Amino acid sequence: MRTLCITLISLFLAFSSSHAQQEEISGFWFGPKLGPTVGMQNWDGLDRRAMFNYHGALFMESLDPDYKGSLYAQLGYHSRGSALNIFTTFGAAARQAYTFNNIALQLGAKKRLITTTLSTPYYFVGIRLEYQMNNNLAELNERYNSPFYPVPDYVNDWTYGITFGGGIEFYGSEFIQPALELSISPDMSFQYFSPALGNIIHPFDGRTVTVNERKIRNITLELSLSIRFLRKVVFID
Repeated sequence: MRTLCITLISLFLAFSSSHAQQEEISGFWFGPKLGPTVGMQNWDGLDRRAMFNYHGALFMESLDPDYKGSLYAQLGYHSRGSALNIFTTFGAAARQAYTFNNIALQLGAKKRLITTTLSTPYYFVGIRLEYQMNNNLAELNERYNSPFYPVPDYVNDWTYGITFGGGIEFYGSEFIQPALELSISPDMSFQYFSPALGNIIHPFDGRTVTVNERKIRNITLELSLSIRFLRKVVFID
């Protein structure tokens, strides 16, 4: 991890310096992101609902003094998943979230739009690689005892996808700036994949059933408030 951080900082310094040779400055932006999450999933044959949770991340971004574009890297904690309306034997309905807690590394490019006001809109696109730390599937299966719900054995620990979106940077000072950002993160790989399973005993009536093949991808909407800190180096002849 230490080697990765040193490498990223070196790349940002080189990229920023190449974009700002005329002004003889170099450096990078860095800071935290935090905000609410709306999780959705693509299942087959079940009624999915939105899952509400939160996310947090740390980012680094190269300088962009000439509005030519910048590179960024981000490491964060993200909750992926969806919710399901579950009906009990007494007819009562409850909304239950299926949650996958992932650590995500994101690399991408960002373009700021020139503006004459004290706020700067921007858009970005990136790629993600994620590792699943834990989920709540075992807990839910123990609670509801249904063969039709996902089980931990078929969860993929590694997933990947893209992230795109936009936001607004607000001018606070030269070295500290807040920003508000909206992003969409669809997965390109499956968070969960199980083949068709036959001769499964139904827990309610004892008959044997077949559980169809199931493929689950995450789609996540995130609203982030970030604080950007500038690490600036000025070269003097």
